[in-house]
Amino acid sequence: MEIFDTHFHLEAEDGFSTFLQRSYADLRLASENFLTVPDKLLMLCAGGSFAGSLRAMEFAQYAPEVYFSCGVHPHDAGEYRQKHSDFSCFKDHPKLLAIGEIGLDYFYDFSDRASQLPVLEEFLALALEWDKPAMLHLRDKDNSRQAYDDALALLREFSGSGGRFIIHCYAGNGEDARKFLDMGGFFGVTGMYTFKAAGNIREAISVIPSDRLLIETDSPYLAPVPYRGRNNTPGMVALVAESLGASRQMTPEAAVELFTANGKHFYRIEE
Repeated sequence: MEIFDTHFHLEAEDGFSTFLQRSYADLRLASENFLTVPDKLLMLCAGGSFAGSLRAMEFAQYAPEVYFSCGVHPHDAGEYRQKHSDFSCFKDHPKLLAIGEIGLDYFYDFSDRASQLPVLEEFLALALEWDKPAMLHLRDKDNSRQAYDDALALLREFSGSGGRFIIHCYAGNGEDARKFLDMGGFFGVTGMYTFKAAGNIREAISVIPSDRLLIETDSPYLAPVPYRGRNNTPGMVALVAESLGASRQMTPEAAVELFTANGKHFYRIEE
């Protein structure tokens, strides 16, 4: 049985071989309640800068079960506008699955919004040109919806032109989820879904049909309960599948099968 972590990150010190060993060890640990432990871990390594995208590509070239995406995270939008690296080197790579991680982050505002918006527009255009889905990060300050409103405005045009997209680590509300759904959007669910204080996220996810959900870790961040606080790895995606599936009256095995199939369908992986 295979399982698909559709979004993770490599840290600078991670060696490829050691990282894979830790991920498979964590997969066995996270699957202790499964009758059948997944024995194949598919992974999508998300780029968030030019350098990060290069390293993600190198990892994908190293390991047959790893794919990658390329893009500029909103935190790095300001730097990108100054350097404007050429991403064309990724265009025809057979393991490139998406343009991302791109988006808007109005919570930290590490890059000003005057930089974030045009960079997002640029990479949405690239996703259309290359016929790849867009992988979006959206975060806003508490009691604000501006990042979601701005993203919805851009995605209406993007989806109307045939673009496909996923909101990774979805933490918006149910109302916005329905708007993204109407545009054909998909949603990534992380270990946050297991956090005791994340009732708002579970409520928002509950309005999304199961065939629009993908599982992810966003590792090394957001390790799921009961491992919250430690470094996360792609293997921990089994706990995300188990928790999300249980909320929909699914066995862990059925949840893994469905959410992995969703990811492979969305990213057009054929094996």
